[in-house]
Amino acid sequence: SVAVVFPVFFLIVAVLVCITTMTRLVEERRTEIGTLKALGYTPLSIIMKYFLYAAIAAILGSIIGSLIGIATLPRIIVQTYGILYTLPEMHLSVDYGVLISSAVAIIATCAVAIFTCLKELKLNAATLMRPKAPKPGKRILLEKITFIWKHMNFTSKVTARNLFRYKARFLMTVIGVAG
Repeated sequence: SVAVVFPVFFLIVAVLVCITTMTRLVEERRTEIGTLKALGYTPLSIIMKYFLYAAIAAILGSIIGSLIGIATLPRIIVQTYGILYTLPEMHLSVDYGVLISSAVAIIATCAVAIFTCLKELKLNAATLMRPKAPKPGKRILLEKITFIWKHMNFTSKVTARNLFRYKARFLMTVIGVAG
């Protein structure tokens, strides 16, 4: 049962990392996207730039990760347990789950790139060329508990605000640490 749950959990964490990375990449390139849009590039050509970047990174990562995972991890585990136990000879085989998980990771990464670009491309070129306005600062629940808030240092306060302000990052951090 561990062999079933473990890969699924790693796949979820990897997909969350890809989502965050692609979202940040597209949002950081707002000015570039606005400039391309102002110069007359079609939305499809702008999306294809980020789609290809995501696809190449996901495909190369899947290939390298699969090769390293299949070739090295089982050997390391068998050698480690071989110190304590007498084990039969190891025979490596490729499971179709590797292909399925790679396909899911590639599709998720590319889909995020497309949807993030589409969200940005809804704005006009002038808006995209300006920096994105930061989210308005709101008081968090912890600030209302004054005896705790007063004893927190500045870095802890900033961290707490960011955790509750950016819920997707918070969720990814919680899932990653839980893993």
